[in-house]
Amino acid sequence: MTSHLGRDRGAPAPRVALRAQRRAARRRRRLLAFALLASPALWFLVADVARRGRHMLTFDRLHAAGYAATVVASMGFWGVLLYVASGRRGVLRGTAAWLFAALFTLACGVQGGFHALYNVYCSIDSQIHSQSIPWSIVGTLPLGHPRVIAHFALAFGLAVAALSLGRRVVRPRRLWRRIAQAVVPLALAGAAVIPVSYRVIQSSSADMIYFHGVAAVVKEHLGITDDSPDLRVQRRETEPVPRLVARPARPRNVVLLLQESQRADVTCVEYDPACEQATPFSNAAAPGRMPLLQMRAHDSTTAISISNIWSGVPPTSRREVLNSAPLLWDYAHAAGWDTAYWTSQNLMFGNARLYVQDIPVSHRAVATQLDPAADLDYGAYDRLLTDRVIEEWGELVEPFFAVVHYSNIHFPYVVDPEHSPFQPSEMSKAPEKNEEFKNYYKNVVYLSDMAVGRLIEFIRGSASGERTVIVYTSDHGESFREHWQLGHTSSLWDEEVLVPTWIDAPEGTLTPEERASIAGARDEFVWHLDLAPTFLDLMGLWDEPALAPFRARMMGHPLTRPERTVGPVPLTNCTWLWGCSFRNWGMMHGPMKIEAREWDGEFHCFDVLADPLELTNLGEQACAPLPDLARALFHEMPNVTPPGRPEVDWGGE
Repeated sequence: MTSHLGRDRGAPAPRVALRAQRRAARRRRRLLAFALLASPALWFLVADVARRGRHMLTFDRLHAAGYAATVVASMGFWGVLLYVASGRRGVLRGTAAWLFAALFTLACGVQGGFHALYNVYCSIDSQIHSQSIPWSIVGTLPLGHPRVIAHFALAFGLAVAALSLGRRVVRPRRLWRRIAQAVVPLALAGAAVIPVSYRVIQSSSADMIYFHGVAAVVKEHLGITDDSPDLRVQRRETEPVPRLVARPARPRNVVLLLQESQRADVTCVEYDPACEQATPFSNAAAPGRMPLLQMRAHDSTTAISISNIWSGVPPTSRREVLNSAPLLWDYAHAAGWDTAYWTSQNLMFGNARLYVQDIPVSHRAVATQLDPAADLDYGAYDRLLTDRVIEEWGELVEPFFAVVHYSNIHFPYVVDPEHSPFQPSEMSKAPEKNEEFKNYYKNVVYLSDMAVGRLIEFIRGSASGERTVIVYTSDHGESFREHWQLGHTSSLWDEEVLVPTWIDAPEGTLTPEERASIAGARDEFVWHLDLAPTFLDLMGLWDEPALAPFRARMMGHPLTRPERTVGPVPLTNCTWLWGCSFRNWGMMHGPMKIEAREWDGEFHCFDVLADPLELTNLGEQACAPLPDLARALFHEMPNVTPPGRPEVDWGGE
């Protein structure tokens, strides 16, 4: 009896244990479900730490708090979508699953692929100027690139795995599922409007940076915002180049050193043993240079200048031509040459990355790869660019064509007080401080030239240096109130378009005829549009029969040959490649030059040899027929004077 009663009192124990086990299992399942719902956001966090861990350690308290807030927002966003998608029934189950898979694949794939190529995340800076919402959604990435494919494939696999596990582990209750379904629209709207840190520091979750950028593009296209009023670079669809056979007159490599915003009058264009200008380092490194003292850009805008230099087609060409003309790397690659492009320019600015994203190169570096915190305007430090080129130079296979593109002379300028010989110096836009401001600018040029000179010295001391021709120029100049404006892009005066240019060719790299032709161009009027033909001739491609249809679109002539570009050439800061904040046009024919801006009722005419400061307007008739040619090429000026434009006494009027 006692034994029987004892068994009765102990009977509930297995049921208690079973209930405890079930409760523990439910807790484990809930914890697993919570972990699964948090996993998409955690994936972005873990991937970010792996990519930018050291950078993230530099966040101050405010940026760290902001980053944490966007991670929480990311958890809420993905958790809600995945929770609804994990339901066993419900109208929105399939829709939420599709949204989760699509959005996660895009956000994770784009940010992973973009960071792999550019060392920063895709943000509003690299999306806002897109004229195509579909392309902006995929970051306008080269979708056929192996690293981009890998990141999209991984993202899609993770999305599918999360959905599959969610439907096994997550068991949404009816009430909570309905609440979550109601929250989905709020989550989508929140992801579109949440503030993020997207420039330089990028102290926000990568997915939130992506959604912020896409939302900005959509609002721009809907006319809600007007943050991108002007045309900027779009994705190029380069015309295929057939196989070319290079027949250079001498074995040689070709390198372009391209400066930014550098005036001719602060540069020792011709070698000067004293060189009291701002470029003593490049001057000393290339004493045998051949100067081109009358080289002019056709514009004062970087994007237009590089199009002129690298494609050779006039800036007035149609949109489809400017966006499809092959670039120098395409021609070199088609001829079997090795190619490279290194730049300290921040190519996130104005979609600039899209101009060179698809060029065929074996070596490439942009500002954000040199320094993820590169400034949007002046880029990474030019010394870092020189370091990278020196590091990779020996990997180039001869013959090669390479471009080294500097950036620090762009406003707001990079200066070092310890290397600032031009005094008094002050960064001030006050009119009474103009000379101090120009000295400040010369110190900026001086610092950048230290990096350029160091690179030239290295090239000349390298194994391939004795076979390498160097061409040096600037994309445009910079104005300091010579004609009342500051900076560049706003006019076509010579302070903005007369650019320092020289060619340095070691003995044996040019034929006597080529050397004589370049030397003979010292004081002749030559143009940026002459440079692409010159590079093609140096590579032995100018006479290649397969190049004929491409050559026909080029206005310029090789400086390595006696024939010069002697007809009228266009000047403009407004093209189908890059729009202008206000319109300005001009033309030159030898020393005769016309220019006008949209508020002018007529063109102004100057003889730049007799009047190098362009102070005396000779009147349209003195430059005939350039005004009529310009009106046919451009259009009539509306004569709208903007507020604040000073009255100008042209003397000759």
